[in-house]
Amino acid sequence: MNKVERMLEEKFRPILFPDLDTDSRICPSCSEGTLRFKVSRYGEGSFIGCDRHPKCKYIARTLSDEDDENETSEQIPRSFEPRLLGIMPDTSEKVFLKQGPYGYYIQVGEDRKGASQKRAPLSEVKDVETITIKDAIELLQYPKILGKHPDDEHRVLMTHSKAGFSIRHRGTLAPVPKTQDPKKITLEHAL
Repeated sequence: MNKVERMLEEKFRPILFPDLDTDSRICPSCSEGTLRFKVSRYGEGSFIGCDRHPKCKYIARTLSDEDDENETSEQIPRSFEPRLLGIMPDTSEKVFLKQGPYGYYIQVGEDRKGASQKRAPLSEVKDVETITIKDAIELLQYPKILGKHPDDEHRVLMTHSKAGFSIRHRGTLAPVPKTQDPKKITLEHAL
């Protein structure tokens, strides 16, 4: 893939880097890396980013971003440093606010190779600057067991995903209406 990226970068340099001369593609975030054309991990798109990734997380606006400017959807900043929100009271692990390919999320603990960290998406939060450790702990409690279904004794769960809150029972998944407060939903209400 590297050879293809380099070939495309050379061929389309005037389009990809119209405001930069050949030798001044220094990363504006870390000032050490060079801006390079890259194909996304799953081949679904392309972007211009720092060649020092993963140390530098800078991603420049792409051509498709400029086309999407007229859309009303909320734009996520491309460069976001993880923010420490606080410490989990029961485990003393750090809680971070991070940005991934699908939006912002909460993570408990540092990134470690081979370990899967507990995470929770921020689907309802509009302003990430206002998120607190209390909000993070509240989101990390999901999935939460509401109780057992009276007909089959299987668990009924309240889950949280990037799409919002849902009630889950075996293979059934029902969304919680946005007008309802998920904290007030009981087993009886969920059934």
